[in-house]
Amino acid sequence: MNKEMLNTKDLANYLNINEKQVYRLIKEKKIPATKITGKWTFPKKLIDEWIIENANENIGVKKTRELKDHIVIMGSNDFTIELLSHELSRRYPAYSLSFSNVGSIGGLIALGRGSSHIAGCHLFDIKTGEYNLPYLPRYLPDLETIVVNLVYRDLGLILKPKNPLNITRIEDLAQPKIRIINRQEGSGTRILFDFELERLGIDSNRINGYEKEVNTHNEVAMAVLSGTAEVGLGILSAAKMLDLQFIHITKERYDLVIPKENFSAKPLTALLEVVRSQEFKAKIEQMGGYDTKDSGQIMSK
Repeated sequence: MNKEMLNTKDLANYLNINEKQVYRLIKEKKIPATKITGKWTFPKKLIDEWIIENANENIGVKKTRELKDHIVIMGSNDFTIELLSHELSRRYPAYSLSFSNVGSIGGLIALGRGSSHIAGCHLFDIKTGEYNLPYLPRYLPDLETIVVNLVYRDLGLILKPKNPLNITRIEDLAQPKIRIINRQEGSGTRILFDFELERLGIDSNRINGYEKEVNTHNEVAMAVLSGTAEVGLGILSAAKMLDLQFIHITKERYDLVIPKENFSAKPLTALLEVVRSQEFKAKIEQMGGYDTKDSGQIMSK
């Protein structure tokens, strides 16, 4: 999207949310907006800055695309990134990795701005049934990238042990007595959840707890464990860590998006060697809920 000024429909499309959510953000004064001739208008530059600035764990790096010995990944939350950081430092002590959880869309925008070296994302495109690749022209129109798979992971409903409310599918979440915990806007999990609600014809206003957001899969699981919510959408490994019940919804693809200009840099070469190693894959498989069949493979078309 090359427009400098966005209307509400443009913005909803850009953020992969519905227009009702845009108006809610305006009402709550959470998004940069101005009224021109009676219509809400959004400067695209300010929207991009808003996405990054509102990331809870933004590490504040300005221009880091030039690689030395420290790799910055920004994007979607996943346990394998922490494991990757440990394994990289263990096998290649000269290199280190830090991660900032800004959501999949935030990761792509950060990469385009030069605030990171890699974006981690799992964005599902409902029109093509493809992950991540269809989003690159929209968010990285001027950046050549190479997309490498990290893992596939099981995503589904995280529930209390024994599932006392007998929740079996997303449609059940529209019941008033069922409280959910949601993921933040811009995260791949939230986008998939909103896609499912739209596909099923369920208005988000019918979902008890839809507006209650957390930023990680672990926080979703903790909310269910503590009783703050009865259910949330998250990954199997988060449910397993807290002995919670899990109902599988889909297997999603989590990729690393890397600028082509840096793909052959020594730190990234080392990183990809770790991703492709049997030892790393075995440790991922031990966590449960992951599939490493394409780990380290280039997915770009």
